[in-house]
Amino acid sequence: MEKYPKDFNRWDAHMQQLRGSCFSIGASKMNNECTSFRNSCGEENAEGCRRTFQKVKREHAILRQKLESYFQLLRQAGPARAATRPGSM
Repeated sequence: MEKYPKDFNRWDAHMQQLRGSCFSIGASKMNNECTSFRNSCGEENAEGCRRTFQKVKREHAILRQKLESYFQLLRQAGPARAATRPGSM
């Protein structure tokens, strides 16, 4: 945002990409904050963009922590075994 001050179209395009990624993994809180940011871009509200960007960053930190915990559990569980139906052996 500092590199391209008040370039609402650029900000909106980047946030749309992030929003799509959040949607694809089910990160609804991040998705909602990205939508709020995009709404501020549509209103050309630089202060609203800055404020909602701080919320996006907070939600990103929370999501990152949750994903790191999830992947750590997956590593601890080890490789997945092939699923078999009961009685099929």
